[in-house]
Amino acid sequence: MFILIVALFCALLVAVFALQNSVPVTVTFLAWRLEMSLVLIILGAAVLGAVAVFLLGSMTLLRQRHQLREAGRKIKKLEDELSKQATSLPSQQKEQPAESLIGERNSVE
Repeated sequence: MFILIVALFCALLVAVFALQNSVPVTVTFLAWRLEMSLVLIILGAAVLGAVAVFLLGSMTLLRQRHQLREAGRKIKKLEDELSKQATSLPSQQKEQPAESLIGERNSVE
């Protein structure tokens, strides 16, 4: 909510600045030469900047979404492996004699 308020405030400042600078100017870019109001140039630049920020933010969001999806797949795979090992563990413990289990516990500690 705070970011929205700040963005609206900045947009208001740009609009006021553009309206106060409404003289016609000549813009030259490579071979093109345009004469137009400074208001249109300022507002156009602001819109292009907003679009650029939106596109870059969207790319970051998509990358993070992909990483999250990959992490979820990895978690699912590891949980499946863990459950398989947990179900096979009791059958392995029945096959081992009790003395070997006690020896393993003491060596771990």
